[in-house]
Amino acid sequence: MIHAGLSVLRTRLSSPIIVCALLVALGAAAAELPGDVLARNRWMELTLADWEAALARIPENLRADFPTSRKRVETLLNNLVVNKTLAAQARLHGVAEADAKDPNQTRALAAAELQRGEADANEAFDAKRASFEAKAREIYMLDRERYRKPAEARFSDIAVTIKDRGEEAALARAREARQRVVAGADFASIAREYSDDPVTRDKGGAMPFVTAKELAPEYTAQVFALSRIGEISEPIKAPAAYHVVRLDERHPSRVPEFDEVRDEIVQELRQKFVAAQRDLRIQSINADPTLEVNQPSIDALVKRFDPNLFVPDSAARQSLPASPASP
Repeated sequence: MIHAGLSVLRTRLSSPIIVCALLVALGAAAAELPGDVLARNRWMELTLADWEAALARIPENLRADFPTSRKRVETLLNNLVVNKTLAAQARLHGVAEADAKDPNQTRALAAAELQRGEADANEAFDAKRASFEAKAREIYMLDRERYRKPAEARFSDIAVTIKDRGEEAALARAREARQRVVAGADFASIAREYSDDPVTRDKGGAMPFVTAKELAPEYTAQVFALSRIGEISEPIKAPAAYHVVRLDERHPSRVPEFDEVRDEIVQELRQKFVAAQRDLRIQSINADPTLEVNQPSIDALVKRFDPNLFVPDSAARQSLPASPASP
């Protein structure tokens, strides 16, 4: 049977194939379906023409081999059932009008119908937000360490690029900039004069708070080794430039209070809730008691592999008649 070994495939709305349904013969016997109808439910009919159109969209170099895999055939048919069912439901709900025979519009309608369901799920979540916030607090209290914030620091930076100057000249310029800062010159003024970084140069080298993971590894170790506010680094070589860095502020690693992470946890709960509602929507297609499957016609789509069509070159040569001897 087509349902053997299949499972529901979850994919995002952006995917052309939305999700894999489970074709199970729950309704009338397959013999009641016309030969060119592969499956039918209360919403749609999946025909041999639908299959041929879908097969034609597969890249030509993969098309001949595609039907030799029962799993590939069943997965494609299942996706077509879900897409056509959702598209029909979209039309009923007035989501959009489209040519029922156009596969691109069918997929677009199916995606629109899932998005409509997602909007409904978000409204349902908002209606119960108080209970979800209580759940978020419970999650936080059970595992506070999960929300620990890493240490972060804020720096000012003078970046001297290597590419145009060469390594020696870039290092010499970085050392010159550092000497002037250490001698008492204003760091921001020196950054505007020496730095090649257009993003930070006009800000006097000022950078936002960053964590160690946000910086290049060659740069991170030496930058985060600065321990005193106002401390100036020696020139630090990164892949593209030499850097002279001043430590401006540091925040140690900490576990935030619940109010700081409430929205983050609630958003995670929202995403899970919406995904669960989408799964239920797909399961309703799987469990539709009107679904009929034409198993013999589906079985006929699977092309058996004939090993005799693929003879190794050496064996082929051995099977050829011997060439006549030269005179």
